Amino acid sequence: MIGPKTPLPSAADEARTYALVLERDEERCQRCHRGGATQRDHRKNRSQGGRTVTSNLHLLCPECHLWKTDHPVEAAHDGWGVPGWADPLEFPARRWLRTELGTLRQAWVLYDDNASWREVSADEARRRKEGGTH
Repeated sequence: MIGPKTPLPSAADEARTYALVLERDEERCQRCHRGGATQRDHRKNRSQGGRTVTSNLHLLCPECHLWKTDHPVEAAHDGWGVPGWADPLEFPARRWLRTELGTLRQAWVLYDDNASWREVSADEARRRKEGGTH
């Protein structure tokens, strides 16, 4: 069954979304945490129905973006991509989080469409990647 069409975002909506993601990700690659040149990456490809919303975007450096493109199955498994069957709001991502001591650690998160996230356990991330939502 074909669902209703989602209207495409306007250029202004896309620009706002990209600005929110740039701020949320602190202009750093979410895979290797390198700063500098980053690229906006649709976690779920637009060709698979991925939309330009903050839950479906993150920043990757050119090298990590190329790796993700060349290794889509591994990218989804490792939290850098979203498979075609999944909803980016429900599919876990990896990101760098700052600890209370100021160091960094990678964590599993669920992004929302308000340019935020909530951390989830490794067990919950695994269940969600296998198709379960709880």
